[in-house]
Amino acid sequence: MLYLALSVLCSVIIANFLMVVGRKGGLSMLPIFLGNYFVASISGALTMKSAAAAVTGFDLGFGLIIGAFFLGGFWIYQKSIVANGLSLSVGAMRISMILPILISLIFFGEQLGPLNLLGIILGIAAFSFGADPKALRNFLWIIALFAVSGLSDASMKIFKELGSGNEDLFVYLIFSSAFIYTLIAILVSRLRFNPKYILYGFVLGLPNRYSTVFFLKSLDSIPAAIAYPLLAVSIVIMSIISDILFWKKRPVGKDYILWLLLILSLILLNI
Repeated sequence: MLYLALSVLCSVIIANFLMVVGRKGGLSMLPIFLGNYFVASISGALTMKSAAAAVTGFDLGFGLIIGAFFLGGFWIYQKSIVANGLSLSVGAMRISMILPILISLIFFGEQLGPLNLLGIILGIAAFSFGADPKALRNFLWIIALFAVSGLSDASMKIFKELGSGNEDLFVYLIFSSAFIYTLIAILVSRLRFNPKYILYGFVLGLPNRYSTVFFLKSLDSIPAAIAYPLLAVSIVIMSIISDILFWKKRPVGKDYILWLLLILSLILLNI
C-alpha cells in the first residue's frame, strides 16, 4: 500500500506542477515533455542494474509500443480538450480504468468481492457525474482517449504477467522511446527548442517516472483490479484537497456529491 500511496503523491505533484505551468499561458507542451522524458530516461538508466542489459524481445517491443501510447495519449488528450472541453475529457481518462480492470479479471484470473465491485461502480459513477455530457462535440476523440489511456494503464499489469520482471528496464524503455518520439515530433513540426520550457520538463521528469515505478511495485501486493480504481480515486481526492488548499477553489453542491461518492468508493475498495 505504501508504493501505491507514493504513486498517488507523484501523480498529484505532476498535476499541480502542470497547473502552475499552464497558468503561464502560451507554452508549447512538446518541449516541456521532451525535458520530462529526457530526465525520466536518464534517471532510469542510472538506476538500472547491470543485468538490465539482458533485454528480451517482449520487453523491448512492448516498451517501444507503450512509449508511443504515453506520448499519443497526451496528444489525443489535448485534441479532445479542444473538441469536447476539459470536463468530459478528464472524465473519459478516469473512466478508462475500466479497461485494465477488465483485462485483469478476464485474462489474468483476478477476482473481486461484492463490496470491492460496489466500490468500483461508485468510483465510475463519480467520474461520470463529474463530466458534463453537454460538452460532447466529437465522440471519436473521446473513444480514442478512453482506449489509449486505458491500454496505457493496463500495460503495467500486462508487463507484470508476461514480461521479464525487470521493471527498471521496462520503465526506461517507455520513457526513452517517448523521448525519441517527442524529439521527432518537435523536429517535424519545426518547433523552437526553448531552454526554459525544457527546464520545466526537467522538473516534471522525476515524479513522472516514479509515479510509474511505484505503481508497478504496488502491483506486487495489490490485485490490479483493486489497484487501478484505488489509484484513480485517491488521485482525485488528493487533487480536490490541492484545489481547496493551494488553488482556493470554492466547492459547490455538485462537488460535495462527487466527493461523497469518491470517499465511499475508496472505503469499499480497501475492504
